[in-house]
Amino acid sequence: MFSPSDTTFYRRFIQNHYDGLPGALTAVTGLLTGHEALAGRLIRPGGFDVRGCKRILDAACGNGRYSRFLLRHADADALITSFDLSPRMLQRARARLRNERVSHAVADLTRLPYADASFDAIVCGWVLEHLPDPRSGLGELARVLQLGGKLLLLSTEDTLTGAMCSRLWHCRTYNRDELRRVCGECGLQWEREMWFSGMHRMLKLGGIIVELRRVNAATKAPTALEA
Repeated sequence: MFSPSDTTFYRRFIQNHYDGLPGALTAVTGLLTGHEALAGRLIRPGGFDVRGCKRILDAACGNGRYSRFLLRHADADALITSFDLSPRMLQRARARLRNERVSHAVADLTRLPYADASFDAIVCGWVLEHLPDPRSGLGELARVLQLGGKLLLLSTEDTLTGAMCSRLWHCRTYNRDELRRVCGECGLQWEREMWFSGMHRMLKLGGIIVELRRVNAATKAPTALEA
């Protein structure tokens, strides 16, 4: 694990880790863990609905898992921008998608090369737990998301299964209430919590999955709804 203040080590670790075998295995582990199915469950009408959104960001896109479903459900004229800190993961995403509506770039979540309010929807899946400080990533996501825009955030929770994932992927876990507070500090309002199934919700499995809204400041208490 890295020191919370060691951003240089964080960047080097992420690139080396996901450029290598662990990144290559995400295509297989995503099927075994259900993350591929979860992506399809979340990104759809009735879930994280991107219909009507024209500029969509797939933040730290990995192998293109979420871009695949964004392409399926977004409007035909919607454009998807995806980035990752790992050049090899971007190569895997390009090979998987092969679609001119998706652009790819090497970028760091804590220093995004996009203008303020560039996007009306963002997906950020299982990335925040790799950051030394969540505010550095959440603040950038809020900055590039237009006022009223939506963000689907997925992160590892501090549960027993979350601890197992933490050891496997060398990442941290988050307390749900603490993460909600930090999101509010960054101008991201907690709109609704989402779950893969009712069983996951009852047993608190599957991590933190939440739809957020870009606001100037959190103005109301969040609600928990099942997708």
